[in-house]
Amino acid sequence: MKKILLSIILFSAVALSAAPSFSLNDCYGRWQDETYLITLNRNYTASVIIFVNPTTAYVFNGVFTIEKDNQIRLNINEMKCGPRSSAFSRSGFTKAASSRFVFEIQPSSVQGKALVLKPREVTIDGNNSEGYFDQELKLKKK
Repeated sequence: MKKILLSIILFSAVALSAAPSFSLNDCYGRWQDETYLITLNRNYTASVIIFVNPTTAYVFNGVFTIEKDNQIRLNINEMKCGPRSSAFSRSGFTKAASSRFVFEIQPSSVQGKALVLKPREVTIDGNNSEGYFDQELKLKKK
């Protein structure tokens, strides 16, 4: 009986110390800080808005998938740059080719209503564009 009880306690301790995982449901919603707004919708569409300064914003629209190794991939199909006031307008977009963002997700943060993303690949129209993002994004659920 003691061996069974000890086994259960050890198994529980190992399970609790393992890295927390997340599901796709944990990622849906609007994630924002002062500079970035990322929206992940249930129909797998996504928007990324980067507020460059008080007057200018870059907007990227596309679709996303959750990949292995806690990564999220956004395939961008249209983008625009313009006044911050028109960031939510549906007009002014140009088609984007070979554009994608790949972020590493910190799983423990998602369940706490904060999302920590680390850019792993930033490609816009086939060009490496790593300067678009900070090295780590800490976004809160809105």
